[in-house]
Amino acid sequence: MINKYIVANWKENMGFEDTISWVDGFSGFLKFLSPENEIIIAPSFPFIPVIYELSKKSMLKVAAQDISLKEKGANTGETGAFQVKEFCKYAIIGHSERKEDVNVVAAKRDICLKEKITPIICFTNPEDLVRLHKEGVIMAWENPVNISKNGVYNAEDPSKIVLIVNEIRKIISSNTPLIYGGSVNENNIEHIAKITNLNGVLVGNASLDPKTFADIIRAYN
Repeated sequence: MINKYIVANWKENMGFEDTISWVDGFSGFLKFLSPENEIIIAPSFPFIPVIYELSKKSMLKVAAQDISLKEKGANTGETGAFQVKEFCKYAIIGHSERKEDVNVVAAKRDICLKEKITPIICFTNPEDLVRLHKEGVIMAWENPVNISKNGVYNAEDPSKIVLIVNEIRKIISSNTPLIYGGSVNENNIEHIAKITNLNGVLVGNASLDPKTFADIIRAYN
């Protein structure tokens, strides 16, 4: 049984050489990974195979950063769930940066589930949970107060995070994994890791450095 999910969302940051360098830098930390925790890396689409190769000799798992709303056909520039499912066990959908309508996110959720990809569904407004939640998903609350903007980190009182997490838990069952996103880094992970109603974190910028990401993982070991 998986205890915690630690998800690295690289966004549009890493080129090929950066990805290879990250893999080299993180390889030394693979021996510290716990089988109870699911460590998930979401690179840009071109570099999914690179992380997939690393995953074959470690406990890492791969996620797509998004999937197409279109399932198959003449959709130039789109990447469908059916195309990444051989590499990716997970897919991040509905990230706040994409500013997608809740119905679009729900449709992508259903496409993921159809293709047996576990969707990591991002949301900022707990009111959207009724529409987005479904059995077999991971919910990722992106705290709008805590999301960094233009590289500027906005600290949030951990007690306020706890309050809203507890409210979210009144809407979704305790069996649904709930992870937290919002400027997660090496400075606040010790506090976030102690929140009992959370099942892990969605890490953005801090995951680009392999040592920093390893330190975040260690907080859950």
